[in-house]
Amino acid sequence: MTDFGLIGHPVGHSMSKIMHEAAFDYLGLELTYGLYDVESKDLKLFMDNAVFSGLNVTIPLKQDIIRHMGELSREALIIGSVNTVEFGKKLIGHNTDVFGFMKMLESADVSPLDNSFLVFGAGGAGRAIAFKLAMEKSRVYVYDVDAQRAKNLKHDIMQRLKVNIEVADSIEETMKKADVIVNATPLGMHPGIDRTPVKARLLNPTHTVADIVYNPIKTRLVMEAERAGCKTVSGLDMLVHQGAQALRIWLDIEPPIDIMEEAVIKCLKA
Repeated sequence: MTDFGLIGHPVGHSMSKIMHEAAFDYLGLELTYGLYDVESKDLKLFMDNAVFSGLNVTIPLKQDIIRHMGELSREALIIGSVNTVEFGKKLIGHNTDVFGFMKMLESADVSPLDNSFLVFGAGGAGRAIAFKLAMEKSRVYVYDVDAQRAKNLKHDIMQRLKVNIEVADSIEETMKKADVIVNATPLGMHPGIDRTPVKARLLNPTHTVADIVYNPIKTRLVMEAERAGCKTVSGLDMLVHQGAQALRIWLDIEPPIDIMEEAVIKCLKA
């Protein structure tokens, strides 16, 4: 096994290995990072035999991994989603997705308090984002093709935060109310680059579009949003900053963020 790694399904598209090993090389650390394709049915067997210094977790395991943790950070406990595992005397689950997402908004000069958000996706990443926005007192609408999953997320946020969010029954109507459109689904991710959660005709210049997909850097959603005159932000910022936060947790270092970002961009443009 490597020192660090990413688990999930699929993981072949991930830039995490490129990003983290660029940081290790720059810092002169002889550490390795691997990609491990693990489905939900195989998670217990994998974790029973896991010997790492740290793990990242991606879809579809961000909630399933919780039962294997000995402890959860405050945000991971509230959100109910883990994307970073700290190894030690016991396994500690963290959520650095929310840190990366807030940095993503910051880079686009978007205030959580002053805007309403339509979040597509109520899975691991969408769940974390909706919870964080609710914590920040944003007005949040959530849409998921699995309507029950969206309703469950609404219920969980109300139960844990005593804050109400709204489930979007109609995308078209909710788009008229939302300032910021967030794609927290895999739609548009390589190799399915022609997919998008939003019809282009629904986008207008009043929208800011934030797509957490980073491969490709400009998804179909982002390109259509640009053509519609929207402010846009890609998932690259979220990827790099959530990864940097994981390195702080694992190694207690200040990560070389520019180096990490450059490595991902170079690989995606190759």
